[in-house]
Amino acid sequence: MAEDNISHYRSSLRNSRLSQLISKPRDVKKPHGSGPLESTTELGYLDSSRIYVDGQYSGLGSELICSICHNVLWKPVACSTCENAFCVKCIRSWTDKQIDYRATCPFNCVFKEKRVPPILNSLLSKLQFYCAYASNGCEQLLPYDALEKHEETCSYERIPCGICEKPISNRDPNNKHELRECFKDMHDRSPQQIQAQFMKLLDVIEASQRRIEALEKLVSIPKQRK
Repeated sequence: MAEDNISHYRSSLRNSRLSQLISKPRDVKKPHGSGPLESTTELGYLDSSRIYVDGQYSGLGSELICSICHNVLWKPVACSTCENAFCVKCIRSWTDKQIDYRATCPFNCVFKEKRVPPILNSLLSKLQFYCAYASNGCEQLLPYDALEKHEETCSYERIPCGICEKPISNRDPNNKHELRECFKDMHDRSPQQIQAQFMKLLDVIEASQRRIEALEKLVSIPKQRK
């Protein structure tokens, strides 16, 4: 019975214009390899290259592809008119850009958001993916439904500082990695001459800043009358 439902769902979508849209070139902006990595939820899409391919994998059906970003559906919602599904971030960004008060989906339907059918979530749950931080060293293979929770706490979210190589996390905005701390860490590990000079330079800069602040305070004090 479940297989019949899947076949029926797929055939109903094939009759739409989805196949026309998924053949278009991808234009999704992906994070640069040298910058901080982002979780799937932060990105708002799930790159199809992260699918784990094994003997059980039979290919990605078009019903699991967002026709806006052309990647695997992430937190999908559907259009109540044409029943096609989109990543929630993709379709909301799509409709927000429209001037007409009656927003349309990519199939020119008047768009009204609805939940996707359970069969779609069932198909997605059968897929396994690499963690978003795989390039940082995470080797976890995760089912679709476990991705978000894992990436919220994945220890490989941290990336090395480009100067001192200390792993830095971007989760906590209060976690500041200041230049002095960076050079001090380099100096402690390998006190080479050039690194020692950097430390001296920072000492001079900070001493100058303190003198400037002291002078500013003196200037701001009103002169006493004799």
